[in-house]
Amino acid sequence: MGSDKKPKDGGKKSGGYKWGSALIWAGGQFAVCWFVTEDKLWATISACFSAFFSGWTTSAILGRFGKWGANAWVMMILGVLIGVAIFSGAFSGLGALSHWLSAKGLVPASLGALTSNAPSVDWDKLQAVLLSWSVVPPAVFGLLTGLYVRLKTPKGGGGKK
Repeated sequence: MGSDKKPKDGGKKSGGYKWGSALIWAGGQFAVCWFVTEDKLWATISACFSAFFSGWTTSAILGRFGKWGANAWVMMILGVLIGVAIFSGAFSGLGALSHWLSAKGLVPASLGALTSNAPSVDWDKLQAVLLSWSVVPPAVFGLLTGLYVRLKTPKGGGGKK
């Protein structure tokens, strides 16, 4: 039967880095909220919940780049950029990208009109987040996630090449 066949990689599952990254983000965010900023309990729990999903999503996206063979520097830079973008809530939909491109005159206005009802980016809020100290934890977690995923992906150094 098909169930008695062993996988080619010796039974090793891939994707465990998502759980690890999510837990690193949640634990790190707990430490920042509880010990550094001394937030209240519910604010800390909420931030940890958000950080868990940010870590999961960041590692899932970075995992694809790791499987493509991206080196450590690329993974660190992508980890910071993707981690901060996801954690800050900068992107509320793909419509925001086309809206921004049409606002800058890079694509025809008709393309921007197609997505006029789509969610967009609150640029003032994004700027406020990026210029505050709250960007430091996701940037550090993103950097660590990039290195962690690089080590755990098959082409990244954690598995067979």
